[in-house]
Amino acid sequence: MTTVTEAEATAYRASVREAPAQMARWCLDNLGQRVSAVGLGLSDASLLRRYSRGDGSPSAEREARLRLLYRVARMVAGAYDAQTAQAFLRGSNPLLGDVAPLALIADAPAEQAAPQVIAAARALLEE
Repeated sequence: MTTVTEAEATAYRASVREAPAQMARWCLDNLGQRVSAVGLGLSDASLLRRYSRGDGSPSAEREARLRLLYRVARMVAGAYDAQTAQAFLRGSNPLLGDVAPLALIADAPAEQAAPQVIAAARALLEE
């Protein structure tokens, strides 16, 4: 298992360096279509699949959500596995007022959701 610091640093670097197509592909492959789509505020994954093929680019807000979803999921998956990342994203979290991180990423502006969701992921990794 990777250390918390390594998992977080790797996830951060990847979320900054990767193109939207690569992040969308990773999310679809590791989180599944439904979780990935919900995290971006989409009703289905068709647009996300287009992004993963390099067809079109997400809007600035949607790209910010994709980068946040990817960063947090990679962080948790890097320390544990993709199944744990899915469970973390979907489950109500007491550090977020019993809101699921996925809902916060989808509903709040990315710059507001990021500090809260990243802190909740850190807390999980530090246990």
